[in-house]
Amino acid sequence: MKRSLFVLATISLSFVLPARSQTAVEGRGVWAHPGDFGRSEKEVEAFFQVLKKSHIQVVVPLVKDMAGRIYWHSRRFPEAVHPDYRQFDVLRAITNAAPKYGIKVHAWLCDFGEAKDSPAFKLHPEWAMLSPEGGLTADEKLTPDKVYGPVWMCPARRPGYTDQWLLPMIEEVVRDYPVDGIHHDYVRYPGDAAPDTYCFCDYCLEHFLVDNLFFYPSQPAKQVPLKNIRLRPEANWDQDFTVKPADWTSLSREQKARFILEGKAINRADLDYFFYELRCDAVSRFVREAWERAAAVRPNIEMSAAVFINPMKSGRFIGQRWTDFAPWVDITMTMTYRSHFQGSFEDYLAYLADVVPAQVAWVGNMSSLYVGLDAYYIFQEEREPWEKAVALLKPEADNESRAKLRKLMEGNIAYLTRFSVPRAKALGARFRSFEKGKASPSEMAAEITGFLTDAPPGFFPEDKLIRAIEAVRKSGGRGVMVFSASHISRNKLWGGLEKAFSFPARPAQEVLPEGPHLSIRAWRELRKKPG
Repeated sequence: MKRSLFVLATISLSFVLPARSQTAVEGRGVWAHPGDFGRSEKEVEAFFQVLKKSHIQVVVPLVKDMAGRIYWHSRRFPEAVHPDYRQFDVLRAITNAAPKYGIKVHAWLCDFGEAKDSPAFKLHPEWAMLSPEGGLTADEKLTPDKVYGPVWMCPARRPGYTDQWLLPMIEEVVRDYPVDGIHHDYVRYPGDAAPDTYCFCDYCLEHFLVDNLFFYPSQPAKQVPLKNIRLRPEANWDQDFTVKPADWTSLSREQKARFILEGKAINRADLDYFFYELRCDAVSRFVREAWERAAAVRPNIEMSAAVFINPMKSGRFIGQRWTDFAPWVDITMTMTYRSHFQGSFEDYLAYLADVVPAQVAWVGNMSSLYVGLDAYYIFQEEREPWEKAVALLKPEADNESRAKLRKLMEGNIAYLTRFSVPRAKALGARFRSFEKGKASPSEMAAEITGFLTDAPPGFFPEDKLIRAIEAVRKSGGRGVMVFSASHISRNKLWGGLEKAFSFPARPAQEVLPEGPHLSIRAWRELRKKPG
């Protein structure tokens, strides 16, 4: 199907834009973890009251985490249910409560993440991604003192994790729970655990040659050299030639990986291009199949996805070229968090003015764009002096370090006085006790770290979140997502969201091509037809 046939996606969670004369409704949502909802029907109801008061339209509750644990009472995968939620079906409670408050529920799955002790990996270790050396993502070192942890499962292998585990999970959620949508997260290859290192499992190595048709399957040993007709070697790309090395079967996994990443098709080290393309194709295929499975159960199911800021960069580094799979996603939720930018908060606001219009243009009329903001990293300036103090709390600290620590804490306590005089006095007393040797550095560090998770109201200024939301509006975003409910609660920001969303939802700016526009539903029906 040609891109020219792509049609307009749902512009909000509740309304469709069938003609240019209508306006979109600003989307407002939050990501939430199981702990945000509590462990009882009463606690779930209380949380929805908070969401409703803050004018939230969609909540995205985590139902599968990066360790492979799930948060619904699965009949097909009972061994994967998180131990803490085997007596309380939190997803059932969520879907029971949500309609009372007019809030939609998109069940959030961390798609390709598992753990070494997860049922999926223990039953099928062959489904995991492998490095050129045959290693797992779980054992990758991100820094000299930090090991990655999660086991990423291969999106491409069939049969494998995607079609034997993940897609059936999605199908079960849609069939057994009245969710409004399915939300994809970690719908990609690992980026922080070496982008060029995965996946080189047996399936991916062989299918690199097969899927690109780099040899003739009927004559696998045949070597066809490039026929040079034109002066520039690469200009002969359309001529009949094979790429598969004659000694392919005798190469080690690492040698095959090196060939893929550094080898030449003709005269340049360009084979890695085909490697990155296949990764993008594997992810996009999964997103399409997820919609097909879910829509077969419930035709009006919605799909959403948390994606990185720039689909051009994320396509190269993590196989997430979300412009490819946007037609199978009703709402593209970009993780436009401050942690992905450098500079001050004012710089971040300026970046939003550039990035959001680019995202709107990238997604075009294929999907609706909700810009994701974070309620944690946005407060870098407020956290930094406290985190610097923690870094200086070491048993072997010299006099210079102790002087720096004292100065930092004096400034921190003075800042805290603006919001809670009693807590400032108490913290000051504890710090003086530490200086007298009555508390260890680890105890003082724990004290400060604990304080940051329960700072007084106003310590993390809600105005920063409000200004970021306003910057998204001015830049053409059709909706705002906030990560996450836990951070909103800890940083005492629900009042700020209530203020930001207090007025009726404004019409979002439209960036639409000329010509007729159809809803994503009509587009999907069109897509079912031949041709």
